[in-house]
Amino acid sequence: MIDTLTYLSKHAQKAYKEILRIIERPDFLFSNDRTLTPLEALTNYRYVHGFTRLLRKGTISLDDVTQSFIFLEGKIEEYLKNIYKDKDFKLIICGDIGIPGFTLTVTSFYENQDDEGRYELNDLVKWFAENALYNGLHIEEGTAEEDIDDESSGIMFKRYYTKIIKT
Repeated sequence: MIDTLTYLSKHAQKAYKEILRIIERPDFLFSNDRTLTPLEALTNYRYVHGFTRLLRKGTISLDDVTQSFIFLEGKIEEYLKNIYKDKDFKLIICGDIGIPGFTLTVTSFYENQDDEGRYELNDLVKWFAENALYNGLHIEEGTAEEDIDDESSGIMFKRYYTKIIKT
């Protein structure tokens, strides 16, 4: 992970600063607090578009993106363990090729939730990089909006990586 941060600090200052900002001020964890919602939206917007731009330009490797997510996952886990005791959380990293972008979400975890559709983190990043719709979804002329259905067309726009964090 040190190599990834060193690379980002030398070659991708914007992404490096965004990652540090998220690590140092993880306000996105408190989306139920109305006073922090605007800050959360701003932080998430910057973060989602930072990796997307780097992947689109090919200036960051898939391994570096995966390692950055692993680093963020560790920092989020560390933060939650410092604040909460005896509570379980679910970290979700979603790759959405339609936006295209990644989003991170932390929710309370309950044992009866299933992990159907869960992917390994490196597989999620690879799938995203190969399938992201950077130029939007191409709709053929004459196709009615009602005819376009994600499930029937076989296009899967989102995939998830999840991890249970026990404090």
